Amino acid sequence: MVKITVNGQQIEADPKKPLIHACHSNDVDVPMYCYHPGLAPVGSCRICQVDVKQGEAPSRVMVACRTYPVEGMVVDTESARAHETRRECLEFLLKNHPLDCPICDKAGECDLQDFTYQEGQSAGRTHEERRPLQKRKSLGDVIVLDEERCILCSRCVRFFEEIPKVAQLTVSDLGSRSVISTFMDRPLQGKYQGNIADLCPVGALTLSKFRFQARVWNLTKMASTCGECSRGCSTTVEVLRGSDVKRIRPRENAAVNGWWMCDIGRFAFSHVNAPNRLEGSLVREAQGLVIARNEDALCKVRDLLITHRDSIFVVSPWLTIEEAQALLDYSKRFGAHVMFVSVEANGEADKVLHTGDPCPNRRGLSELGIPGVKAAEIAERMMKAKLVVLVGERVVELVGATAIAKVHQATSVAVFDCHALDLPQVEACIGIANSAERTGTWVNVDGVHGPLAAVKPAPLNVRALERHLGDLVKLSPRSDAMGARAR
Repeated sequence: MVKITVNGQQIEADPKKPLIHACHSNDVDVPMYCYHPGLAPVGSCRICQVDVKQGEAPSRVMVACRTYPVEGMVVDTESARAHETRRECLEFLLKNHPLDCPICDKAGECDLQDFTYQEGQSAGRTHEERRPLQKRKSLGDVIVLDEERCILCSRCVRFFEEIPKVAQLTVSDLGSRSVISTFMDRPLQGKYQGNIADLCPVGALTLSKFRFQARVWNLTKMASTCGECSRGCSTTVEVLRGSDVKRIRPRENAAVNGWWMCDIGRFAFSHVNAPNRLEGSLVREAQGLVIARNEDALCKVRDLLITHRDSIFVVSPWLTIEEAQALLDYSKRFGAHVMFVSVEANGEADKVLHTGDPCPNRRGLSELGIPGVKAAEIAERMMKAKLVVLVGERVVELVGATAIAKVHQATSVAVFDCHALDLPQVEACIGIANSAERTGTWVNVDGVHGPLAAVKPAPLNVRALERHLGDLVKLSPRSDAMGARAR
């Protein structure tokens, strides 16, 4: 580490990292477009210029992304020369920008908007027409390009070269005709395309599935964890006015996913936004499954557990640590066996992030002592049990409704899931919150704990599984279970 002075304050800086990193690490704001901490610096946009003095040489304005700290360096990010230079860069970038902020999906989170306001660059001095460039150009099934908004920062180009390590974009043509394009106009490939929409500092690259879906200031954003593989990427989940999840983006976490995530997790909306949710509970009566109070359905489950000594709990790998521990504690009252559905690898494993293991909390459940069992073996065990309790988000999907339907009619089944299962064996169905509606913790493949956030409310009468388990404990005194076994 070396000691440098930034805006009159002495700080320590890593000489192997750019000056802009030292500034940002010490809460000193320096604007940037082409620079990104996860990519190699190129110094093409010139917006990060600051006043730098080294030794006896006179100070000069330099780009902070291509300048490295040295002992005794004096930096002024707020000098008049630095601001004037940035305004000149902004004037150049805005010369051909369409200034279509009212209809741009990036409005509200656009760096060009923010820095133009901060630097007071409100007027241009030229009268020539802007470059006529292509709008709404499809780059495949994920990304849409508006060429006229692009400021040629090259972040998207460097991302494909440095992260998936498969170059797919380039800056084509020369001078004022330069544009971002794919090689031979081929569509983008791979499952990391969505990251370039996050990287783009303006509205040039947008997600086709998010375009015109919401204004960003109407989105509620909360930190959470991706549940589409055991990597458990740190994410930000964004919900429109307490209703549907509209966007999932990566959240910086050096220990897990850096700044990135795959498109499988990015577009995992179908489950958390699924219609026809089980709102409340159902219990079996003579006429079939009928709506019941949650308390009555829980009493039904309790009675089944007291009646049937040979019972098993089959849980989802989407259970949180807190839910799994509560379930283990409760199952001990009845001596029931607990296992989670061990889903087989999905073939999506790569060298970037995706592990190919669809179980987000495999390690967490295993560390609690819950064994993972394949769906085929679970089907066999269900055939021998007197009572099967299916617990957790997606558990019916993972076990398979067909396998459950083959269970003997004499076997009772109780379900805690987000959707109802209407089979003759099912005695009770209890609705639970999904991963966007509850809190808790998953443990990823490397042992890192990832939090879940309740970013939107669960449907009416739907509670988190942990609350249901707590109510079951209150409804199932240990003496009842012991007495049942004694009889």
